[in-house]
This record gives sequence, C-alpha cells and structure tokens, in this order.
Amino acid sequence: MTNLTAELGQKLKHALKGICQEAGLVADEAELIKYTNNAVYRLPSQGVVVRFGAGDVASQRADHVTRIANWLQDHDAPAAQLTPGQPQPILFENYSATIWQLLEAGNPTWTGAELAAPLLGWHKLTPMPGLKPWDPFSSARSRLALADGLTPDDHAWLTDQWSTIEADYRAIVPDLELGLLHGDAYIGNLLREPTGRYVLCDFDGTSLGPLAYDLVVAAVSALRFGATHDHDSLATTYGVDVTTLPAWPTLRRIRELILVTSVITDLRNRPDIAKVHAHRLSTLRSGATELWHRYK
Repeated sequence: MTNLTAELGQKLKHALKGICQEAGLVADEAELIKYTNNAVYRLPSQGVVVRFGAGDVASQRADHVTRIANWLQDHDAPAAQLTPGQPQPILFENYSATIWQLLEAGNPTWTGAELAAPLLGWHKLTPMPGLKPWDPFSSARSRLALADGLTPDDHAWLTDQWSTIEADYRAIVPDLELGLLHGDAYIGNLLREPTGRYVLCDFDGTSLGPLAYDLVVAAVSALRFGATHDHDSLATTYGVDVTTLPAWPTLRRIRELILVTSVITDLRNRPDIAKVHAHRLSTLRSGATELWHRYK
C-alpha cells in the first residue's frame, strides 16, 4: 500500500469521490493500487479501475491516453480497454480521470516471456496517424520546473544530465527503428484478459519512438532491481537482446534518468517515495551499481 501524508490522502479521496459521482460509480469500496504520477484505484465489485491526476499535464495525458486506447481497441491490439458507455476522460475540479475494465494483474508467475507477446503485437502495428514523437526530454523539463523536494544541487545535476543525454539521443535517432512504442513496458503494466490474452496498460508514454526502448525497460530492471530472469526471458521470446545493440548505453541512461525524475513534483507529501528516490538519485550520481527499491 502506498503511504501518503494525511493531507494528500484526503485530497485523493475527495478527488476519487467526485470522479466516481461524475461517472456513476461508488467510491466507498475503492482500494489504492499505487500512486506515482497518477493515483490508481481498484473498485472490485464494479469491475473497474479509476486512474487520475491533477493539473494541466494530467489533463493532456488523459486526452492522449483516451485517444490511444480507443485506437488500440479499434485495431484489436493487446491493450487494456476503457469502460464503455460514457465519454472519457472524466473531469472533476482540476482532476482528469480515465476508467478501465478491471483485469487480472500482478500474477507473480508472469515473466518477460509473457510480456513479449503483447510487445510484439504492438510493434507490428502501423502507428496511429498523428502519433506524437517520443519525447522524454520535454517531460523531464516539465517535472524539473515543478520539482518539490529536490535540493538545488540535485536539481542542477538532473538538469545537466537530461541536457547531455538529449544531445546523445538526437545523434543516434537516424539509426533507430521507430514504431508504435509503449514507453513503459514492464511486468507491472501487464494484465491478462479472461480469454488468457496478455495485454498492456498505462499508455502515458505511448508514442512514435525507438522500439528498442520497450526492451530497455526490462534490461534496466535487471540491472537496477535484480529482475534478471525477466530480461533474459523477454530477450529470448522476443528475439532481441537490447544490451547488445549500439543504442543500449544511451537508451539505458534515459531509462535510469526517467526512474529518478518521474516523482520529483511531489516528494514533500510522499515520505516513503522520497526515501526511495533519494537512494536512487544518490547511487546514480555516484555511479554505484547497488540495487534500487521500487516505489510503492
């Protein structure tokens, strides 16, 4: 369970109640699954998951995710589906929410082998017309501008690192295979339909981008979280070991920087996450290879 300050917990409960009222749902039974960039709640008896965030960035993402989800459904892609029957996203005060069909998640037996099938399905699709290019750099700049809880020195270091790696990435783009990129393809974003088909959720980072990055996520998880078997089984089943590609050092660095930048806008209100973040950032700065902990 994600631990929140009392103030933040009350804000999220208020938002969830309002969103559920707008959507004709009841919030009383809600279970918090996680809260990193978005709050995600499960409503078991109603068969849905509610996902929401606050502010302009959350609003833009909810619009983007809704468009992507509808397009993926039209193409029978291995992807989570929005609940039918109402316009989405759902708006309440400064919150933007999407509501999803509840599927099986978090099975401890799933590995990179199960992740490979939906990834291959995505990567074979011709990308949606008008799909935005992959741009983790603009997202990082936005988060750095809104950072709350970083020291000035850490802020300056992250800013410099993002500037350097963006230049490195631009230099290798002509050599990369671009396509329909999920953007955060790891076991935690894997679900299973009643038919047994594995599908992906969380389309915030879905874009026109380097397909290799969807394999980098598992490779970095092996290095930073010890999930070696997931990377090995994904590489074997998908047919590519991304760590052997020339783009690996650059894409690895981008992934590591994302993992220490994603939560910096609200560290003061999330003490447990702040502690995990501090360890990640200090080891990345020092070059230490010790394992990281996951945000909960």
